[in-house]
Amino acid sequence: MFTGVGNHLSVHLQPQNYMWEPIVEYKLTLVNQTEASRSHSIEGTQKFDWFHSQAGDYNFIEASALRDAAAGWLVNDTLVLKVDVTVEREERLQIDTGGVPCDMALQLPCGAEVPAFRNLLQLASPFFRGALEDMNGSAPIPVDGSLGSWTYIMADLHQLREPPALSLSGVYELLPVVHKYDFSRLLARLVAFVRVERGRLFADPESSETYVVRWLALAERLQLDELHELCLGRVREMTKKQLRRAVSRAVEVGSGADRQYLCGAFHAVRREVLQLRQKTRDELVLLAGLASAEAAVQ
Repeated sequence: MFTGVGNHLSVHLQPQNYMWEPIVEYKLTLVNQTEASRSHSIEGTQKFDWFHSQAGDYNFIEASALRDAAAGWLVNDTLVLKVDVTVEREERLQIDTGGVPCDMALQLPCGAEVPAFRNLLQLASPFFRGALEDMNGSAPIPVDGSLGSWTYIMADLHQLREPPALSLSGVYELLPVVHKYDFSRLLARLVAFVRVERGRLFADPESSETYVVRWLALAERLQLDELHELCLGRVREMTKKQLRRAVSRAVEVGSGADRQYLCGAFHAVRREVLQLRQKTRDELVLLAGLASAEAAVQ
């Protein structure tokens, strides 16, 4: 993944087949085409799974440096990115059923089929209780969501082993699926996890999922009032400089379904700032930034 949104070039590795969990050694190098010794690299080791779906750097190199004709990065309108990848090991995602044959399957958008127990789904989810009530046959049931999300949901339902440890990025991916299919017990636990980890929202510049404005947009999309209030509480604790950065990052990384809800998130932040009787210069700058951000995502 190679993008140039905002003030920096963003470079990431991202797997295409989510049915496997590869452990990868990588090195990403932006080649300086006039002086090779000045080439810029990042490297590391990453296990790709549903908690860690990409590796790289949102701020790989400043856009202003790329535009400098004398710098040697951009030659004849061409950037050269060298990718060195070594796959150390691959593990296939497994659904543990305790050796008991399942009586149905879920069909995911990626093509994978997830084995499932009809009775467990009906007990845990009013959605499946209604959908499966009059359904006969063995054809897989189409559902939305990633293989990693359903692997976690099934581990939670089967209770045969501990589900993978939660992370903010994992919860961000899980919430829309858990909400859509009405797994209310798991939904409450995910929101409780965000409550405990709320201090980390906006803490990690490498992960778009920790940016509080994107979490606000997610709360708007799913109409989760408790999550919305958690995010606003975090907004109230931030400095105006931090908020300006959060708004800027949300515009840079916002895409797809979330993007249409960013305006609602920006409105929520604006209401918090407008409630202040006397506004400092930083707060006025933030209001102007919010207006620009709303225009950018409309």
